[in-house]
Amino acid sequence: MNKIWVELFLGKIGKYIIDFFSRYYLWFTPFIFAYGIFMTLASYNLRRMEKKVDYEVINQAKYLLKKNPEINFINLVENIFIDWEEIIRLYSFFPFLANDFDLWVIKTSPDAAKSLILEDENRIRLILERHNIFFQKENRYKSENLYVNHTRRIFKKKI
Repeated sequence: MNKIWVELFLGKIGKYIIDFFSRYYLWFTPFIFAYGIFMTLASYNLRRMEKKVDYEVINQAKYLLKKNPEINFINLVENIFIDWEEIIRLYSFFPFLANDFDLWVIKTSPDAAKSLILEDENRIRLILERHNIFFQKENRYKSENLYVNHTRRIFKKKI
């Protein structure tokens, strides 16, 4: 009965693929397990380097803000220098990098590390805000509960 359902939903080719994997899964399992370990090591390598970059950004930002408290965000980012080769040399124990949901790895290089770690232009701002470093001239908004605001608009009364 199960074979009929599998053939009905997957077709004959799908049934053959399922049969093939069910017969020879012992041969595929070690390769899949090794690939998982490989990707985990590459991802862990990237995370170690990210922590060091975060630490460098925070320390340099604190120093620059002590030196010039009136500095704006753009000037602060321009004055932050990250030595990518030094970070790779000290914190990279594996020659490959991978993001969390990537299917393959990238060879460790300063350009690859910079593109993976600081790929988002707001990454430095998020790092600084997580460590309570804000800028005086910028407007910070208070986060609001959108569900409560929408409910207030519907019922037109304060909750």
